[in-house]
Amino acid sequence: MFFAKLHPLIVHFPVGLLVSGALFELYGRVAREEVAEVAGRFNVRLGFWCALPVLVVGFLGMLSLENTEKFQKFLGNHLLAAFSTVLFFLLALLVSRYGRGRFQIVYYFFLGLGLFSVLATGFFGGELVHRFGVSTPNFIN
Repeated sequence: MFFAKLHPLIVHFPVGLLVSGALFELYGRVAREEVAEVAGRFNVRLGFWCALPVLVVGFLGMLSLENTEKFQKFLGNHLLAAFSTVLFFLLALLVSRYGRGRFQIVYYFFLGLGLFSVLATGFFGGELVHRFGVSTPNFIN
């Protein structure tokens, strides 16, 4: 149960980095503001690397939960969205690294998908905590 309680405490840092990074980078690209684009790119990369240990902690926390029948659908959607988030941002970083400008539209496509999937992950995670009380003191195993 330790990891289930730790996950909601540490997840907000990479979520903030990924969301702000994607938004800054998209804004910087559209508005042609290089500083915003560079700051966004930095946040996306740092957020991706910070998300990996949070994903592991969340997965370990999920394994420690019992009586998941009442929130199983939300847990499954949260897990799917979390893995999708990491996959989309990984693909964006790989395209950025090895595409060298030839596949910019693909990079921004994966960046947008990553942004929407991190928001979906947060929605389902918030529902688990606030609607079902998962990992809160009143949660009964």
